[in-house]
Amino acid sequence: MGAPTLVREDAAAFVRRSRAEPGKDIVVMSGGDLAGALLEGGAIDEVGMNVHPLLLGGGVPAVVGRGARVPLTLQAARPLDGGCVRLRYAVTRAR
Repeated sequence: MGAPTLVREDAAAFVRRSRAEPGKDIVVMSGGDLAGALLEGGAIDEVGMNVHPLLLGGGVPAVVGRGARVPLTLQAARPLDGGCVRLRYAVTRAR
């Protein structure tokens, strides 16, 4: 694994440029603002999340954005220990 990189530019542009380089898949573990910026910038192909059997009255949004809808297509749903469910979605691009 390479050294961490501090990105001080448009995150979506950085990820798109990195994807064009040879190598393996890129995994970004994030939420909130970064996830929203990457989705809006077209830099995410897949979204994964765990759903826990707990209802909260508030919290931090999984994605912060300008309200644009991002269509997703379910790829997999797998139950985990403790009633948690692992979901994997493909980001559906407009044609």
